[in-house]
Amino acid sequence: MKDGVKTKDHTTLSSGLPVKITGIVFWGMVLVGLLIAVIVLEGRESELGMRNANETKLLARELTVHIEEDFLATSQPKNVHDSLQRVIDSLRPGLHFEAVELRIGNDVLVFGDTHPEQKSIAQKLLIHGGPIGAWDAPMQIRVLFPNQKKEIIDYRKKILISIGLLVVAFGLILQQILHRMLSKPFFSMVSAAESFANGNAVSRFDETRVDEFGFLAKFINRALDAIERQQTELREALTRATRSEAALFGEKERAEVTLQYIADAVITTNLATEVQYLNPVAERLTGWRNDAAHGMPLERVINIVHDDTGEAMCNPVQECLENNSVEMLHAHAALLRGDGMLIAIEASAAPMRNDRGEVIGAVMVCQDVSHARKLAHQLSHQASHDSLTGLVNRREFERKLDAALDSAKHEDKPHVLLYLDLDQFKVVNDTCGHVAGDQLLSQLGALLGHKVRNSDTLARLGGDEFGVLLEGCGIERGELIAETLRQMISDFRFVWEDKIFQVGVSIGLVAIDASSENSVAVMSAADAACYVAKDEGRNRIQVFQGESMGAARYGEMQWVARIHKAIDENRLLLYRQNIAAVTANTSVSHAEILLRMQDESGAIIPPMAFIPAAERYNVMVMVDRWVVKNTFEWLVANPLSCSNHLQSLSINLSGQSLGDKNFLQYVVDEFVRTGVAAERVCFEITETAAIANMGRAKDFIAVIKKRGCSFALDDFGSGMSSYSYLKNLDVDYLKIDGAFVKDMAQDPVDFAMVESINRIGHVMGIQTIAEFVEDDIVLGKLREIGVDFAQGYGIHKPEPLITPVTPVGFASMVF
Repeated sequence: MKDGVKTKDHTTLSSGLPVKITGIVFWGMVLVGLLIAVIVLEGRESELGMRNANETKLLARELTVHIEEDFLATSQPKNVHDSLQRVIDSLRPGLHFEAVELRIGNDVLVFGDTHPEQKSIAQKLLIHGGPIGAWDAPMQIRVLFPNQKKEIIDYRKKILISIGLLVVAFGLILQQILHRMLSKPFFSMVSAAESFANGNAVSRFDETRVDEFGFLAKFINRALDAIERQQTELREALTRATRSEAALFGEKERAEVTLQYIADAVITTNLATEVQYLNPVAERLTGWRNDAAHGMPLERVINIVHDDTGEAMCNPVQECLENNSVEMLHAHAALLRGDGMLIAIEASAAPMRNDRGEVIGAVMVCQDVSHARKLAHQLSHQASHDSLTGLVNRREFERKLDAALDSAKHEDKPHVLLYLDLDQFKVVNDTCGHVAGDQLLSQLGALLGHKVRNSDTLARLGGDEFGVLLEGCGIERGELIAETLRQMISDFRFVWEDKIFQVGVSIGLVAIDASSENSVAVMSAADAACYVAKDEGRNRIQVFQGESMGAARYGEMQWVARIHKAIDENRLLLYRQNIAAVTANTSVSHAEILLRMQDESGAIIPPMAFIPAAERYNVMVMVDRWVVKNTFEWLVANPLSCSNHLQSLSINLSGQSLGDKNFLQYVVDEFVRTGVAAERVCFEITETAAIANMGRAKDFIAVIKKRGCSFALDDFGSGMSSYSYLKNLDVDYLKIDGAFVKDMAQDPVDFAMVESINRIGHVMGIQTIAEFVEDDIVLGKLREIGVDFAQGYGIHKPEPLITPVTPVGFASMVF
């Protein structure tokens, strides 16, 4: 047995094949011989019949001739029998008949022996010349021949024996020929083939033969060579495949491990969007097990809806397969699970392809972004709402105002804007501190929120200012609502500890219609109307009436354009006010930079005329940039070697500049551009500005101090939270609020405040500067408690920076 198949002995095959072939040929020849024998025998039978007929005709003719010659003239012939016997005997040699019967009328003459098995042929005799003698009866001859059957049987035996001998002889000869020409080369090829099949790769067929076997051997050998090459290539391919399979298995294991522990939910589908796989995260996210979800329509497993409206949304897998592209899920998509849980998700879907690039399905990757979306909503809310009151902030209010202006222009819808500024709010702040003020604002915000319609927008615009946008409201209705709000605030009593406060509100009202310009103009108009309400006695409502508004407020709005023009025409002026040492005697000089404006006629305009407008209309960043640029250039132009001995200058920065994200980079760029020595620059920031922009203030101080600048915290002590914030600000000087300094000689509370601030500053390693020092008495008090520096009209009156002069009074303390 070999490979489950029983193989025969080559000898058996060698002897059997020629025998089989010979047998086939033998029986073929036998069949052919039999056919030939049948044909020959049939021909022989026909031949015998024809011969007998011819012999009958011959006998009839000879007998006719004899009778006509010998017996025609005799009416009574004698010895007819004998005479005819002689004639028949003379014809017998060479012929095959056995007897002849001659019938004349009713008489029959028999010549020869007759027996029943004989076959006869009869023929009439036609006698010419009349009857024979007196016989006028018709004459007929019947020739009797031997039985043909026996003759044919004998002939058949001879034929069959001859054919048999011939076939046997031919078969033996053919067997030998086939053995030499067919069997031997055939089994030689079989042997070679078996050898090759048994693993002998070099086994080949005999190509030396010049017959068909040799021709066939060449082709088979080429095929065997090709098979051997293919086997070699197959073995190499199998080796590569084995290695690839091992590598693929490893990749599969890594992929499965990755999918098991990846933080994203992964779902794969086929072209019919039927689920094929869920990783563990997808199982937890959807609430489906992988085996239960397999084959299910994706829409049953992943039901995507809008997280706000709950409306069904298109699954990105379907779009991915239709468009043959990567598709992202809508930003407000959420997964609605079977248990009713709604999970905010982000997802994308991409086509999956096979090695031929054909799309075979899709893979969908989902992330649970519930926390991130909640945080985003919170951040969005914080970006558009005031953190103290929870009301809409100024930026969001202005956005809604722009939308209202658009509807007024294009849909002719009327609206009203209310600008609310609290009266006596500073009393609460100054009396009870910022915490109390914040609580007051929070309570008022809640009260106002209950009095406005759902369609209205209530916002805290900043400080103690509120805005109300009354959409779809006419001016008369707006005045009624404004009066309701004013009366509610007027009736409100704020309680803090043991104190009760009554506050009022001044409201500016402006109508919004198709003629309104833009949000800036509308807000300015409302602000101007509110200003007039305050100016005319507070706690009242003022409708904006254009030119009829108070000249002061209108003039303040005009200052914005004048400031821009002054900067463009370089008509801002730098002044200085020196700062003196209280306890030391030195010739080193420090000063604070002050700002003035020169009008078109050359007159000098004090800062309080235009700085409030610049602050209110967000122009201070531009002003501060001008001051920084020109101060740096002056310091570079006046080095320490000059006779003025002005060592350093302090530059005031507004809260707007601290809050501007680009201002810090501007200052750094100016340091680089001018090359000014950083140690000659001190920046002053107010306590209020620092607190309002704590993060940016700390960053600004950290960056600029690394360059060598110093910092002063201005108006320190004006807030109740000053000390707590001081620990977080890396400043070099505390400028004690002048409100405490100017009366400290007469007011023991102010004296104690100055003394406390000075002591705290020194404990923290910060030098102190007292503002508003007007006379020697105050200066003596400052020296008594150990304040480091003093500034005020009693030390030095402000003068242009360009011309340094000797300060008036206290000359020995100016540096």
